[in-house]
Amino acid sequence: MADNSGIGWGVRVLALGTALGALAACTSGQDPRSSEMQCVDHDFTVDVPAVGADPQRVTAQICQAGEWESNTPVQVLLHGGAYDHRYWDLPFHPDTYSYVRQAVRAGYVTVNIDRLGYGRSSRPDGKVLDFDAGADAVHKVVGQIRAGAVGPGARTVVLNGHSMGGIVAVRAAALGDVDAVIVSGIPPEPDAGQPDDDGPDDDRSRYQFVSAAKDPRFADNPWSAGYLTTGPGTRMEAFHYPGTYDPAIPAVEEQIADTLAIGELRSVRPDPGATDAPAPAESEVPTAYVLGRHDTIACPAGDCTIDPRAATADRIIESSGHSINASSGAADFYRWTFDWLRGRGIG
Repeated sequence: MADNSGIGWGVRVLALGTALGALAACTSGQDPRSSEMQCVDHDFTVDVPAVGADPQRVTAQICQAGEWESNTPVQVLLHGGAYDHRYWDLPFHPDTYSYVRQAVRAGYVTVNIDRLGYGRSSRPDGKVLDFDAGADAVHKVVGQIRAGAVGPGARTVVLNGHSMGGIVAVRAAALGDVDAVIVSGIPPEPDAGQPDDDGPDDDRSRYQFVSAAKDPRFADNPWSAGYLTTGPGTRMEAFHYPGTYDPAIPAVEEQIADTLAIGELRSVRPDPGATDAPAPAESEVPTAYVLGRHDTIACPAGDCTIDPRAATADRIIESSGHSINASSGAADFYRWTFDWLRGRGIG
């Protein structure tokens, strides 16, 4: 088993089979108005040969309102790099910034995971943890949800991925068992930029990712050498745009900062001289691409309404940078997402 000491996740596994009728109240962003939403933590165990022979743990917070039936649509939420599951359930004004809360109120069950290599999940060698390995883990989680390992067995599963989580979502959907995919923070035409600009894959130099082994928040963990994190004071420049966020968000961003696997970043920007790898299979299920207008990772010039990379995006969120869920455009994103799913008979 991969060494997970130092994560501090504790003993959190709850037996869902007997708990679905009386779940504990959701622990993140709890307030008296959210009593209709109930959440439980669950550990999925998956085999991911690409990162080693030992079983891997993928921890999720599963939230619902009312009875979970087999025809209740499930959204599996996949955060981006340098975040964990709290991206989708921000510990700040949850009625405004919790996608989990809004999705549950709209009739979905949410499975909000810490992706493999993040948060409370297993931390295999970050140098070999790439998007294909992450997609394999998600595909196996979806298979367990379909089979009734949690809940009654889901007929409809949606993957909703932000940034690097969106890349994983598309690759996982190509493996099957998924009904729709939503991708935010990744342009649908990543190779359509001007030939003389660096493009969205130049993040290592632009946003000063640093070794997690040099960050006091992560340095004591044995896995830290294989991971990066955001440098001090750089998250707002990387993930937001002036005038599109609450003044309290910078402090919240530092509170929820996590790491990202070196292998994932290399998958975005291969090392010079590397041999060409086969292109990943594309998902054939309905897939929506959503971008913040001022997402400087997806659209380096700073305006996705005029960037050729975003020309075929399904929605541009006006008051947002890269991290839509923590921006002033969050509510617009939620409404559009649920409308898009309903238009495809989901929810």
